Amino acid sequence: MFSALKGATVPCESLTERQRAQMLALMQVCYAGVSAERFARDLAEKQYVVLLSARRSGELVGFSTVRVAEEQVEGQVVEVVFSGDTVIHPDYWGQKELQVRFARFLLARKLRRPLRPLLWLLLSAGYKTYLLAVNHFPRTVPRHDWEAPSGRVSFLGSLATRWFGTQYDPARGTVCFTGTHYRVRDGVAPIDREAAAHPHIAFFARSNPGHVEGEELVCLAEVRVRDLMWALTELTMKQLRLWTRRGLKLIGVRARA
Repeated sequence: MFSALKGATVPCESLTERQRAQMLALMQVCYAGVSAERFARDLAEKQYVVLLSARRSGELVGFSTVRVAEEQVEGQVVEVVFSGDTVIHPDYWGQKELQVRFARFLLARKLRRPLRPLLWLLLSAGYKTYLLAVNHFPRTVPRHDWEAPSGRVSFLGSLATRWFGTQYDPARGTVCFTGTHYRVRDGVAPIDREAAAHPHIAFFARSNPGHVEGEELVCLAEVRVRDLMWALTELTMKQLRLWTRRGLKLIGVRARA
């Protein structure tokens, strides 16, 4: 048994024109308001991309762009990893390959300089992206069950202001890109009654009521080695359970044939 997906983290400069076109087409499957110009601009600002392909067909079915930068927090140098455009085709939801690949990327960055703080900056237009942070990194800003130090909150505000300019609303803690902007397509990961009962999802909906129109919640997670190791263990176990269920289902189908 093995994953239905295979992943690779590559420099953006190594992408072929065909891969870039596939990435844009994939964004347009799940998001409305996707323009080729903004997609190209986002990609040009990143150094790496995590690519996901279907193992059998080789078709590109997911990706996440990544920017790495050095910043300073109260006189201390920190490394910031920023997740840009991120998408997985709905047919492959439930697979954990993207999360595993990204966690490995974060671990590699952390082990390069173990004593330097590593922070993950992400924009959440949908609750699934937000859950990736809060489910695995306890020190995430904002979240309903942890009050971050004032210095961390101030840094997040100043960083978002510098990186996103007037598109960042400090009062709401969100980014609303001017002109054509993305929004999750109707019917893709909606916050239904069941989802709204989850405390993290409910907090996301309260904090970013404009997410249905493409507004994005700015989040900052402190990445610690112990959190990464726990996340990798949990993701691996979930993937193993998924493979086991699929294997048993396949055996059942063959037995009935």
